[in-house]
Amino acid sequence: MQNQFNWPLWHWHFEVSSICTLQCPRCPRTEIPGSLVQTQLKLDFFKNNFDIDGIGKITFCGDDGDPIYARDFIEIVRWFKQKDPTIGISIVTNGSYKSADWWKELGSVLNQHDQVHFSLDGFDQASNEKYRVNCNWDSIIEGVHSLR
Repeated sequence: MQNQFNWPLWHWHFEVSSICTLQCPRCPRTEIPGSLVQTQLKLDFFKNNFDIDGIGKITFCGDDGDPIYARDFIEIVRWFKQKDPTIGISIVTNGSYKSADWWKELGSVLNQHDQVHFSLDGFDQASNEKYRVNCNWDSIIEGVHSLR
């Protein structure tokens, strides 16, 4: 896919959700409570707006939110992978509060072209929670183990 400047548009970065379970000290939702509207992109947004021809990589990450909290997240990833299984999916997440079954379902959609980055700032609940306030260490580690 090319744009008017003939630049290749092969890597897309989506903030699919502004929803987050954390209360990080420097996050706008903590510093300025009520300033962020919780929104999420739905599967229809992608179906109606994207021709995947020429896309090589998609990153799902967040600045204001975390992608795994978008209601349609697994279905969105599944749609891209069904269109082209070789598209590389990169997911950056804090990983809290999802069940092993949820992670296993996500893992069943992903393949060797994909990666999940768990953003951790510690080595246990207490150390991780210094920055990632309200995280759930046990559910994060359960997610890591579920994707092995």
